[in-house]
Amino acid sequence: MNTPNAPSAYSTASLVDDYDLTFDGGDKLNGSLYLCTPRGTAAPDNVIGGLRAGGLWSNQAWKQVGDEQRQAYKDGLVFVAAIAYRTASGQLVIARFDHPRFPSDSRRWEAWVDHFDARYERVR
Repeated sequence: MNTPNAPSAYSTASLVDDYDLTFDGGDKLNGSLYLCTPRGTAAPDNVIGGLRAGGLWSNQAWKQVGDEQRQAYKDGLVFVAAIAYRTASGQLVIARFDHPRFPSDSRRWEAWVDHFDARYERVR
């Protein structure tokens, strides 16, 4: 896995407050893994298409955390890791959290990181 050991500039609050969080409700292995785009930008359909092609995202429609849900997400998610990437449509962050009902899967996270590292440039 290529995830750096340096402390992250992100937190649960900063990601939930400053980004739109897109997630895959159709694949339990993607539990508590999010694609984070700056608030008000389009969902990263092209990125999701690449994840689907790689077997890392279900065929179900993606979902996003609504504004009315943000506080509950801040209260319930435990930050684990985040990595920013530059894509053709702009910057996005992949984020891993844990939640008692939706624990993240370390192997799936590693597969996400490998997928993104192979296709996009990390933002340092």
